Amino acid sequence: MPPIPLPLILDDASLKISTDGTTTNLKELACVASHLELSPDTAVTTVDTFCGSTDYPGQTKWSLVATLVQSLDTGATEEILSAAVAFDGPVPFEVVPYRSKAISAANPAWSGMVNPAPYSPINGDAGDASTIDLEWGVIGTPTKRSTPTAMAAEVDLYAMSRADLDTMASGLGLNPADYANKDAEIAAIQEAQAAQTVVA
Repeated sequence: MPPIPLPLILDDASLKISTDGTTTNLKELACVASHLELSPDTAVTTVDTFCGSTDYPGQTKWSLVATLVQSLDTGATEEILSAAVAFDGPVPFEVVPYRSKAISAANPAWSGMVNPAPYSPINGDAGDASTIDLEWGVIGTPTKRSTPTAMAAEVDLYAMSRADLDTMASGLGLNPADYANKDAEIAAIQEAQAAQTVVA
């Protein structure tokens, strides 16, 4: 008899969001998170002909969805989210099923870039904990990895628009006008990220 697969119980998950455009400043939010999902939404186009109707899948948009308990403590919810929004550009994120275990085939990590959006800083009834319902759009498709390599190498910069790359470059102290094409700008961003990692 084959072994029964173990269900994933979300009691040890990791949710990290960066406060800027670098992976160096990824901050853990696990201890203030109560709900977590990476959610795809695929548009459907219906074509009607004399032979019937057929649905065709279109573009898929991903979202990082989470419910967080608001905390005003240093290094907690408000400080991290407000910094991400204030950065005014895409920031890295990473989700791992078991934060106490190494990343592996049995414990993969999903990562990418999200567009931070304004959120409700205070939300709740009298006597209840204030919570934040977060739904930030992911740029492109999240990257799944099963080896504990540096996440910076996994962020798909090529999936970002030139406007988003310009914003990230500006956040790293670069001048987007210095780069004639997307490849040159991406190379400069990666170099700047690597330099920040070395300094850290």
